[in-house]
Formats: sequence, structure tokens, C-alpha cells
Amino acid sequence: MVAAATLASSGPALVLAAVAVAALLAGMVIRLAATLAVVAVVGALALSEPSPVVAAIAGLAATAYLVVRHADGTDAATALTVPTVLAALGLSAVTVLGATVPLALPWVPLVAPLAVVAAYVIVLDRYAGNPGHGGPLR
Repeated sequence: MVAAATLASSGPALVLAAVAVAALLAGMVIRLAATLAVVAVVGALALSEPSPVVAAIAGLAATAYLVVRHADGTDAATALTVPTVLAALGLSAVTVLGATVPLALPWVPLVAPLAVVAAYVIVLDRYAGNPGHGGPLR
């Protein structure tokens, strides 16, 4: 994760990479430090502007690290389930495809906020209930 993020780094990105390495080592004992390591890697990626494939590799490694590190009392084999791995690989592929294919649609910035709100409503609908009836909002 840190190695992929620092391939073409210099200056402040290397400082964040050093913070990420220290947090990664501390994350073996303290779970919160694992999250700090991933945040530091994201900062290093943002400052170094790597290629989309390198960013996707770092993101996949960060996802696997967080899933394994935050699994409660299970080993890595049971924490990394097939749906988790397929979702991470699929979203990484979509991200790389979206970043590498030049597609200029002038209306996308107008529709994107509505799509995000719709996605939140779809995901959170099963958790939000009507206080009087206790069911979904539909």
C-alpha cells in the first residue's frame, strides 16, 4: 500500500509516506493506527498524482489491510470473503476505466449530485424506518 503510493513521490508526499509506514507498524497493535495509515497513504497519493493503475493498486491494498485489520477475532481467510474481494476488484476496475477513458459530457456535473443523493437514498432506505410503523420509508 505504501510502496505503491510512493512510486513517484517527492517532498511532502514522502513525509506522509513515512507517517504511513509508522502508522502501519503501529496498526499491528492499535486498530485506529491502521486507519491513520490508510489516510496518510491517501494524502501521499493526492500529493504525488500517480497513474490511475498505481492508485488502484494502493487502494486495493488499503482495502484489504483495513478489512483484515478491523475483522473481529477472525483470521484473514474468513475476513476476506468472495463478495468483499469481488466488490473491491470491481470498483477498482470501474475507477481505472473511468479515469483512463476520456469522456467529455457537459451535463455530467449537473446529474452527478442527484445520482449521489439517489444512491444514498437507495442504500439507506432499508435502515431508515418510519417511527410510527417501523418499516422502510416506501
